[in-house]
Amino acid sequence: MEISLLTKILLSIVVINLLVWPLASKWVESHLEIFLLGVGALAVTISGGWSVKFVYETLNFPVNVAFVVLVVSVIFGNYSRYIFRVLFAFFKRVEPKYSFAILVFVLGLSSSLVSVTVSALVLAEVLKVVSLERTTTVRVTVFACYAIGLGAVLTPLAEPLSLTINNALTGAPHFADFFFLTRHFFWWIVPALAGLSIAAGYCVRKTGTAVQMHIREDKDTYVSMLKRTLHIYMFVAALNLISAGLRPLAQSTIAQLGGKVLFLANAVSVIIDNATLAAIEIVPDIGIKDLMYMVIGLAAFGSMLVQGNLPNIVAAEKLGIKSREWARVAVPTGLWLMGSYFILLSIIL
Repeated sequence: MEISLLTKILLSIVVINLLVWPLASKWVESHLEIFLLGVGALAVTISGGWSVKFVYETLNFPVNVAFVVLVVSVIFGNYSRYIFRVLFAFFKRVEPKYSFAILVFVLGLSSSLVSVTVSALVLAEVLKVVSLERTTTVRVTVFACYAIGLGAVLTPLAEPLSLTINNALTGAPHFADFFFLTRHFFWWIVPALAGLSIAAGYCVRKTGTAVQMHIREDKDTYVSMLKRTLHIYMFVAALNLISAGLRPLAQSTIAQLGGKVLFLANAVSVIIDNATLAAIEIVPDIGIKDLMYMVIGLAAFGSMLVQGNLPNIVAAEKLGIKSREWARVAVPTGLWLMGSYFILLSIIL
């Protein structure tokens, strides 16, 4: 899709603002969903994407995610005493450096089956009753969300990215089935999950031989659950607006790139939904080598900023983690993942 030079310039300015303001302004940091909605609407206006159908899709797009958030919140709110009885027993018997490593690894691997939203909510609920320092909580959350985002690639059940890829490759020459992504990416993803799990365990190594857990006295009310659900709804709607508004820019700049360049270009997934980028980049006859670079790049970059991936948004909203707190941990982690994957892909493929 060819767009005018003025449109490219204006959309590029939108991209810069999306990257800068959440980290530079405390007001934006505290009202991130409102900022993203406004910028997303501006991007759609610049690219000329408004229509009645698009408005309906944008309003409908976050419903499933918001519904899952509400349901899981209600379940935890009403049955937490039973759920956390099991968790108390686990964390009491296993040293923190092992228990958190196991938790992150299991959440990452299971996210491909139970959805990234549920995995992120379970993570947040656990961290709300575990007595950890604030910085440690943020680090564990970031590492876990990276693991959840990576693990979700393995089946088309977990999130739109994997579903988009799988659907695009169902025909010749790949004839992708349910386990297509698992076959090709399992041994690329699992070592990263192990590394992130070890990093999470290392963060809590100083908490002693047993982590302290407490029964929450500030249990969520239905009003607070609905408020959080609304925030998540606004976040996801904003991501849809941003992705749709910036799609013409992405199509005109990165759609024709391949292999290594595409891997690096997919750093833009920190602000554009990675499923949107996958829909732009993938073609049915894409080679396995280019597919490897594309998918791993999208999965590895997505958690560098709060707005980059759905599990980040869910966990950060639940735990009250601000954009700058997130970025201080997530950006170095993402660069480490990027560098490691890029070197290994270049050597092995």
